[in-house]
Amino acid sequence: MFVVLGLWLLVFPAALSAPAREQCTTGKNKLLLVSFDGFRWDYDRDVDTPNLDKMAMEGVKAAYMTPPFLTITSPSHFTLLTGRYIENHGVIHNIWFNITTQEKKQYYMTQFVDEYWDNGSLPIWITAQRQGLKTGSHHFPGTAATYQNEKVYKETVEPIFYNYTNETVWRENVNTVIGQWFKNEDLDFISLYFGDPDEVGHKYGPDSPERREVIKKVDRTVGYLRETVEKNGLTDKLNIIITADHGMSTVFKGENVNEIILSNIPGFSLRDLKFHMVDYGACGMLLPKDGMFDKVYNALKGGHPNLHVYKKEDMPERLHYSKHPRLLPIILIADPGYVINGFYTFQTNKGEHGYDNEVMDMKAFFRAVGPDFHNNLLVGPFESVNVYSLMCHLLGIQPEVNDGSLDNTRHMLLSNGLSCVLKAPESILQNLFIGLSAVAGFLLLVFVVVTSNNVYKRHKGNQSRTEDTSDEDETKDDLKQTTF
Repeated sequence: MFVVLGLWLLVFPAALSAPAREQCTTGKNKLLLVSFDGFRWDYDRDVDTPNLDKMAMEGVKAAYMTPPFLTITSPSHFTLLTGRYIENHGVIHNIWFNITTQEKKQYYMTQFVDEYWDNGSLPIWITAQRQGLKTGSHHFPGTAATYQNEKVYKETVEPIFYNYTNETVWRENVNTVIGQWFKNEDLDFISLYFGDPDEVGHKYGPDSPERREVIKKVDRTVGYLRETVEKNGLTDKLNIIITADHGMSTVFKGENVNEIILSNIPGFSLRDLKFHMVDYGACGMLLPKDGMFDKVYNALKGGHPNLHVYKKEDMPERLHYSKHPRLLPIILIADPGYVINGFYTFQTNKGEHGYDNEVMDMKAFFRAVGPDFHNNLLVGPFESVNVYSLMCHLLGIQPEVNDGSLDNTRHMLLSNGLSCVLKAPESILQNLFIGLSAVAGFLLLVFVVVTSNNVYKRHKGNQSRTEDTSDEDETKDDLKQTTF
């Protein structure tokens, strides 16, 4: 009997303390990472976004997220996938280039240059696959490449002239990822990319009516995404992170704007360069010809009030954009609102990014919801380099070497970053101790009751014998009196 009671008491404490939602991260839930390119941190403030608001009420919303520098698409997305600063993962620009052949490949064609992406840092797809999970990626930058002879298990790479802004196609992509890949094929992790509001932000500017309309489209897509998750029975099994790679800033236009045109700066000549990366927005890189470094650098340094010129090794350490060998010797950064031109101005964008990541316009938005996240929690800002370690924790996989830390995001989680794998032995020992203590307490109680009962019986017996003796004495006295 006592053995059965003891076993029951061993289990009872764990059952009594079990919460409605896991207090440790099991690593068994699926994970969806969604990026809306160029969604600035404050884009939902001047637009009605009921679906994003509902997601924040049911999950986590960050004040903003700081992307890495350089704040452009491919480098920033690869930081999300690897947890590494750009100087460490090596995808330093949207454009692949070769300084020897002078060849450049634009954004789309760069996606297929394996050696550009496969540079020592493994994206989370490959890491998860090597630890037994099934992963997929839909249009996410880096999807097309092969990493150490391995590709993402399930992939969709957009065609060259793909329309990134079609809402009907967006919903088809959601159906593929949720209904087909997660539900039918049982994938564990998927990354999903949408090309807006970046495209509209470039074309019309971040403060335009067109940008506000595209945010409404994003919100409708978020609503459709969550409805599709629910219809497929995945709400309690799927964590969703929705974020962006960078923000957007208005480009100054007009006669009174002092445009940055390098060829107009006294003492500077493009003929002194062996190779250059300018006319690509807010940032540029230069490789001077042999013996021309000082001339080029001294001419540009202080050559325009809104142009910052750095030797690579003198770049601010906080930008983490100086140590990779692919970076050229001279790096140029424009102030917000300006772009860097070579010979003349032909950049027509009304919105631009690529600026210093401390600029508020470059900050990105962040939302998360799912069985492992808190409800209705607003958290402070953090760097996007920390998203990788958060995702690895949610998937229950061992991360590669990275520059982030779970300590910067653990407060978003119900478990506070505690893994069930690590917690289980501690819980067993704790329950064992509680159970054995309960058994010991029960046995002590039985001992006290039995002992007390025996003492009571003994006392009653002695009292009875005393009373009998007294009665006998009284009878003898009566007899004596009667005889007398």
